[in-house]
Amino acid sequence: MVRKAMLKLRGSKRYEYLREYEQLQWQNLDKIENYQFYKLKKLLNHAYKSVPYYKNLFKNLGIHPDDIHNKDDYSKIPILTKNIIKTNQHELISDRFDLKTLVRNTTGGSTGEPLQFYREKDVYEQMSANLMLGLKMAGWNEKKSLILIWGNPKDIQKKNDIILRLKSIFSMSVTLNAYKYNQRSFDSWIQTILNSGNNVYIYGYPSVISDFAYYISSKKINIENVKAIQTSAEQLLPEQKEIIENVFKCRTFDQYGSRECPGISCECEKGSMHIFCHSNLVEFINDPSTPEGTKKLIVTPLSSYAMPFIRYEIGDFAVPLEDQCSCGRGFPLMQMKIGRIYDRFICANGQVVHGTLLVRQVAGIKGIKNFQFHQKDFTNINLFIVKTSSFDDADEEKINSIGKNISAFLGSDVNLDINYVESIPQTIGGKHRQFISDMRFS
Repeated sequence: MVRKAMLKLRGSKRYEYLREYEQLQWQNLDKIENYQFYKLKKLLNHAYKSVPYYKNLFKNLGIHPDDIHNKDDYSKIPILTKNIIKTNQHELISDRFDLKTLVRNTTGGSTGEPLQFYREKDVYEQMSANLMLGLKMAGWNEKKSLILIWGNPKDIQKKNDIILRLKSIFSMSVTLNAYKYNQRSFDSWIQTILNSGNNVYIYGYPSVISDFAYYISSKKINIENVKAIQTSAEQLLPEQKEIIENVFKCRTFDQYGSRECPGISCECEKGSMHIFCHSNLVEFINDPSTPEGTKKLIVTPLSSYAMPFIRYEIGDFAVPLEDQCSCGRGFPLMQMKIGRIYDRFICANGQVVHGTLLVRQVAGIKGIKNFQFHQKDFTNINLFIVKTSSFDDADEEKINSIGKNISAFLGSDVNLDINYVESIPQTIGGKHRQFISDMRFS
């Protein structure tokens, strides 16, 4: 196929990884967990030998990776928090990698704490393989059209690039800008879907897709060529699921992961949420601070060698399930309880801007511990910031420039009021909301 040929020419291994994952999913749980533990031990030995932070940690604990024989032994390693990562960013990078060859990334800040980290390029090949594995659970294959309602500012800025347009044609995938949209955008999206053949699959943010579904419903437009919709990056709320499935006349499939821990779990055709054990080791921790009936998630990405996150506190809550899914896959099951929720900024002209675009404005400012954007009306946004002890004049200068950046893509009539506070209220579930809007899309 053209897609595979294009990727092979540039040295991509994603289809090799996909074949491996497709075979692994049908193995029994014992084989899967043995493979997972093999990958874990390999990562631990690498971290012990080449990552300064873990060299010191293991030395201070008086343990060696060879001392870790099971998950109980592994649980003795202290949990890695976002604050530890911020404080020890360079010490967490393996000395086997040249920083210039790594890809810098930033979390969406859904817990109110934006985090900057580095990954080797091969991680993104494995991430793509996991995305395809999840889509195949929903019925997609390479011969079917895929529409991504997603946000990638770099690709959006280059949308007229002829090479990118050819890639979209030959790969049978199209990316629609989920960061900024309005009714005119929705009209264009509708035509894109209707012109994409009889087997269309959609992947994207549930908040944006549900807005899109409400618009389609209000216009009484009939769409019958969408076979399934997979949502990601945010918690899929019941009311969102209902409107999406009613309008598009197909099932939704949820997927869970994050920028720092991609490919954690995905929903199969039987409705079960399977943990991708080849990608991450997921622990469910009892903690008195967690909401009732939930456990704290601790995640270890098993393929991130440049900057390992060992026993990382991701900030979400879930419960493990002991059942075995009737789909036949050996991957264990989990149920999400409280995840990430994103609001959108609503402009006076009806344009909608996804909250993550604003969140990116604070990325890389080391003096910020927590933050929250709060839209009060069409023209006023409050930005609440909790400083770290290392906050300095350079941080303040970067923060003051955020207002100018926001005006550039939201309009000059939008005012940003910056407030330094001691703390930011949490949700009932104990999570921070990084963006809240009092306005609603209609």
